[in-house]
Amino acid sequence: MLTSNSTHSYFWQKKTIISFIAIIFVIIIHNSATNQYTNLPADQLTNFTLTIRNLFAYNIGAAAVPIFFFLSGIAFFRDYTNRKYSSKLHSRIKTLIIPYLIWNILGLLFAILYTYTPLSQYISGHEPFTPTIQNVLSGIFLYKYNFHFWFLFDLIIFTLLAPVFNLLIKRKWFILPVIIFLLIIPTITDTFLHIRLNFIIFYYLGAFIGKHYFNHLKAPATHLVSISAAILSIIIITLNFLLAHFSLSIPTIVSEILLVTLTLSLWFASDLFIPHLKFHRFYTTFFPIYAIHPYLLATIVKLFLIVLPHTSLMLLINEIFSPIFTIIISIPLIFLWQRFLPKTYALLFGERKSLKTNF
Repeated sequence: MLTSNSTHSYFWQKKTIISFIAIIFVIIIHNSATNQYTNLPADQLTNFTLTIRNLFAYNIGAAAVPIFFFLSGIAFFRDYTNRKYSSKLHSRIKTLIIPYLIWNILGLLFAILYTYTPLSQYISGHEPFTPTIQNVLSGIFLYKYNFHFWFLFDLIIFTLLAPVFNLLIKRKWFILPVIIFLLIIPTITDTFLHIRLNFIIFYYLGAFIGKHYFNHLKAPATHLVSISAAILSIIIITLNFLLAHFSLSIPTIVSEILLVTLTLSLWFASDLFIPHLKFHRFYTTFFPIYAIHPYLLATIVKLFLIVLPHTSLMLLINEIFSPIFTIIISIPLIFLWQRFLPKTYALLFGERKSLKTNF
C-alpha cells in the first residue's frame, strides 16, 4: 500500500510509478526491431507482430510522453510564484540543463565512434557523424545525436517560460481559450524553434491543475471516477487502434483532443490499482532509464539480429524481449552506478534528494 505521509505523499509516489510505467512504453516505441527485418514475407506472424507493436507503441503508448509533460507541469507549478522563478531555475540547472548538455556531448562522441569505428556492426539505429561545426553545435545544444533528449529540450524551454505559463493559468476562466489555441496551433505547424508544439497543451494542463487543484491529487480519485476514466481510456485506445488498422485518417485537432482525453483518463484510471501497489526503489530509476535506454536497446536489438535467424518468429521474439532485457539490465546497472559512482551519477542524472522533483 502506498503511504501518504508528508515526505512521500500519494501524489509523489503515484507520479514516480506512472513515470516508470511510461518509460517502459517509451522503450517499446523506440524499439527498432521491425525496421531491421526488412526482407521478411508479410505472413500472419509478421502481421501479428506489427499489430501488437502498433497497439502498445502507438495506441496505449501514445500517452507516455504526454504524461511526462503533464506531470512536469503539475510538479513545477504546484507551488510556483514569480518570486520563486530564480530559485526554480537554479534547481533545474542540476536536474535538467547539466544532464541535458552532458548527455548530448556523450551522444556526439558516441556518434563519432559509431561513424569511424566498427561499432555500427553491433549497434543499430544511430545517426552517423559528419564533421561540421553546425553538426557539433546541433549535437551539443539541439540533441542531434541524442534524439530522445528533445523532451528535455522542450522542458527546459517551458521552464524558462514559466512566467508566461503562470500568466496563462492565473485565471481559471482563461483555460478554455488557451486550450482552443493550443489545439489549433499543431494543425498549422508542428514545430517552432525546435519546440514540438503539440505537447505544450499537456504541460499547460499539468500547470493549471498543479496551480489550482493540487490538493485534489493528494489522494486517489473516487472509485466511480476511476472506473469511468478506465472505460473512457479503453474506448479511445480501441478507436485509435481501429482507425490505424483500417488506415483511416482523422483531422489533427480531433487526434489531439483524443490524446488529451486519453492522457487525463489514464491518469485517473490508474487510481484503480496504484493505491494497492507497494512502492519499490526501482520505480525511481525512470529518468536514468530514459537517458541510457537508446544505447542499450539498440545494442540488444542488433545482437538479436546477429545471433538469431531472420524469421518472423525471431522478429516477434526481438520485439518482445529487447525492451524487457533493456529494463532488466538497466535497473541493477543504475543501482550500481548510484552506489559506486555517486558524484557522476548526480551529474548525469540530476541531484534529486527526494521524490518531489520533476524531470
